[in-house]
Amino acid sequence: MAKSTSKSAAQDFDAQELLAFLRQDELDYPAGAKKFGKAALPFLAELVEGNDENLSIKAAYLVGYIDDEAGNDILQMAAEKGSAPVRIAAAFGAQKRGAKAAEAILSKSLDDNDPSVVKFALRSATAMKMEKTFKTKIDKISKSFLDDGIKSEALNVMKKIK
Repeated sequence: MAKSTSKSAAQDFDAQELLAFLRQDELDYPAGAKKFGKAALPFLAELVEGNDENLSIKAAYLVGYIDDEAGNDILQMAAEKGSAPVRIAAAFGAQKRGAKAAEAILSKSLDDNDPSVVKFALRSATAMKMEKTFKTKIDKISKSFLDDGIKSEALNVMKKIK
């Protein structure tokens, strides 16, 4: 588990306050991102990698809303190493990144075996108008993914590309 205080981060960052925020049932992620900011990213990275899945998921979503390059690496890590819900948060968070970072995250997410992760990756790729970037992967999903709903969604994306 992460340390309870953060001395290396900016003074306006309080780890206990961040934990209390993340433990709420309904979170206002944009407001949390504004309040805690990039100073919280190292602590959020620890939470994403931690053993508390609920905190990992919420931390990954919050990272997606914090506009800082360090968040890109955290989301890329979450896209490949987290539980399925954490990988979903990474795929969703890709929408909030620049094109290069989103491409790295979504490339991992579109190769995932979990239907929900792939669904969010497809939606993020579409939201960012990156369908052509992932045309080969989306085509493969539309033809060979095990989940028929995901195959259908990928096929619909392919129809929009052509």
